Amino acid sequence: MTYRDKFNASEHKAHYKNIATKVLREMSLLRSNVETSPNTPRRWVWELLQNAKDVHRGNGVKIEISQVEQSGKNYLIFRHDGLPFTADNVRFLIEQISSKDREKDSGGKQKQTGKFGTGFLTTHMLSEKVKVKGVAKEDELDYREFSLILDRSGYELHEIISAVEKSKKAIEDMDDFPTYTGYNENDYNTSFIYPLIDSLSKQVANLGLTDLGTNLPYTLCFVDEINSVTVKPSGLIYYVVSRETEDFNSEIQIITISIDLDTKVPKTPFKVAVLSKGLTSIALPVQEENGCFTILPIDGTVPRIFCDFPLIGTEAFPFPTIINNPNFNPTDPRDGIFLTDSTRANPLVEENKNIVKDAVDLYFNLLRHAISNNWGNLHLLARLGYLREPILANTSVDWFEKVVQKPVREMLMTSKIVKTAGNTLCSILKEDGVKYMWFPSGGSKEVREKIWEIAQYWFPHALPQKENVEFWSHNIWSDCGKLTLSQFSTFLQNKETLSNLKESLKGIEPIEWLNKFYQLLQLDEKEFVSILDAKSIVPDQNGSLVKKSLLSKQVGDIDDAFKDILLLFKNDIRSKLADTGIKLEFEDQDLYDQTDAVREITSEIIEKTNDREVAQNYRPALNLIIKYFSDHPEEAKKLFPSIYKNKHLLYDDEEIMDNINKAEELKDLLSTFKVSSADELRRKFEGMSSGQVSLLPVTEEILASMGITSVEEWEEAMRDTDLQSLFDHRSIPSPDMFVFAQSHIKRAKKRVIQYLESLDEYDLSGMDSNTATTILAGVRKYGHPIRIVFRPAYNREVIIYYGAERDTLDYADCELWVDDGSEVWSVSLGHIIKKNNIKKFPI
Repeated sequence: MTYRDKFNASEHKAHYKNIATKVLREMSLLRSNVETSPNTPRRWVWELLQNAKDVHRGNGVKIEISQVEQSGKNYLIFRHDGLPFTADNVRFLIEQISSKDREKDSGGKQKQTGKFGTGFLTTHMLSEKVKVKGVAKEDELDYREFSLILDRSGYELHEIISAVEKSKKAIEDMDDFPTYTGYNENDYNTSFIYPLIDSLSKQVANLGLTDLGTNLPYTLCFVDEINSVTVKPSGLIYYVVSRETEDFNSEIQIITISIDLDTKVPKTPFKVAVLSKGLTSIALPVQEENGCFTILPIDGTVPRIFCDFPLIGTEAFPFPTIINNPNFNPTDPRDGIFLTDSTRANPLVEENKNIVKDAVDLYFNLLRHAISNNWGNLHLLARLGYLREPILANTSVDWFEKVVQKPVREMLMTSKIVKTAGNTLCSILKEDGVKYMWFPSGGSKEVREKIWEIAQYWFPHALPQKENVEFWSHNIWSDCGKLTLSQFSTFLQNKETLSNLKESLKGIEPIEWLNKFYQLLQLDEKEFVSILDAKSIVPDQNGSLVKKSLLSKQVGDIDDAFKDILLLFKNDIRSKLADTGIKLEFEDQDLYDQTDAVREITSEIIEKTNDREVAQNYRPALNLIIKYFSDHPEEAKKLFPSIYKNKHLLYDDEEIMDNINKAEELKDLLSTFKVSSADELRRKFEGMSSGQVSLLPVTEEILASMGITSVEEWEEAMRDTDLQSLFDHRSIPSPDMFVFAQSHIKRAKKRVIQYLESLDEYDLSGMDSNTATTILAGVRKYGHPIRIVFRPAYNREVIIYYGAERDTLDYADCELWVDDGSEVWSVSLGHIIKKNNIKKFPI
């Protein structure tokens, strides 16, 4: 053997060792992560799809993924109808060498997404031994069918080397294989068969297929080279139905993805709005109804970065839409992109940054279009968030804030994207930059919901819709109006009074609203204590909002007169007592009852009356306590025994002299008007103020209206002081006046009886007219007995004097009839009230 032979043998050995080393290193990493990593079990399906896409024939590759059972064993089979294998393809597959290069087509798009590199090793998490069946074809050679086993189950280098050599040996004599004459390019000629040997294999298979169902519709939007994907045994077939340009904007495509059953029973189509600029696209799911579009939320398991296929692990990338570009330069495990800063130029990172910049421009176009065309759920375009791990590890914070976060947020702040509780669309800020919308913010969902519930009584126009509260609580940033318990308390404090608060509230009284607010505060015990200590949000009994620490709680009733007295003593107890409607707990030392008020009044009186000059400054207060003593003597004796006993000390000298003078004047008035009390004098003056300006002379008509027919009856009438006060005492009736009065009474009696006898409802057959001069008894009306009081009223007035008449009229079955000279009629209560302009009377 020559040195040449030695060198060649050494090179062969080193080549296989390198292959085995790389495979073993990657497999060790995958094995350790497959049960703990959220990404690793999801990657296999996308690696297979990428490889199938790269061998499409021009009209798109058809793919089938199925789980089958054969001979009691479970398998996952991935098949496609793409181009046959080349010799290089087979070799790269066996040796785990990537055939992907950085070459781009005439449109600047990378030609291949991935080809049998280390990413393909993730498929071995389904099974470490994979059977590959395919067709090989080189231009100058015939078709050959082949089958080989890819075995990555070894844990030592020599085991991996042996497995690679065994795979190569399976195809090294391909020239001797029979020519394959049955090749049909429409058949599934390439298959990868994975035995699912244990529960982990099945778990990985299910996770990958679940991820396929979530992310494949977006992949089909970006990858024209995939015609359809069929999944069995579910029978779901995924394919693009249409790519329609949105009527209002040629940049926007509405792509419809059909997810049908192979039974031809269609499911609801999946629609995606896609905006593109060059090779960069942004996408988000939408729903269309009657030509109107509504934005749908992107599932949390959908990566936000696609390199045609999803980069599993970018779900947390903070951007409102999916960003796709086939030229993204992903990390080696395809779980993100580098957006880092470096002192040295890195063209791959710069290319990633430029793609993201383009995506921001597309986002602005989408936002403007969606707003101007009244798309629903505009708030979803504000889902931006912050950089977090693992995205943070690969991204420059300064660059992201400057290029993405800041410009997007500035656009959002002035865009009408917030659907309010008042069902209008508003921007987060006013045109002058002042905060307009207020988003409930608190430590729990319950707190946020309660904040919204009570805030909508106050400013629904500045609140988001209730169903969007949780969205905004997780997506607002520091420049937005956060309606925290503290901020809400500040708004309340700024109202200063209950009356101001009442003007702002709709559909609820301020005290009821405040009690709801206090209940809300108690949901956060720490905030509850600190806010009540710091904010003036509790109403006192004057209606002012003050700090709770400055107030006491009223226990039981306290006479308002006592509060007024203390106020006049410059001790405004109402400003120290919480409104009685407020439901807040107070410490025992902060309770205040009527006993406390009495004690304070007593103390004030003793202090102020010690000096007569000082007392003069508090005369209104002392007068009010004097009035209370006068109005409530028994209660005053109990509550203020010592003060009441010496109440004369409450008066000043001038007041005492004035009262003496007034008493003398009152005594003279009582004597002059021949009355015995102030009440009698008051009634006399009230009669005068109602129209009796002068005393009446005695006439025949007045005697008749009183029903008086003799001197004896007149003298009896004059014993009534109220009646006596109406007449001039110098006027004395003559005998002729009584004769005249008798004739009037007889005439009136006759006319009343005649009129009643003409009425069907009255029966006078049993009438007794001897009860009293002006009373008819024994009369029946509708069969029921009643009494009639009658009067002549030829001077248009009636004076009721007789006690019998008053007693009779006190009953409901009595009527008053008068003869005014022209007609006979019944006087009703309503007539009396209207005629005399009576608005109130004691009962």
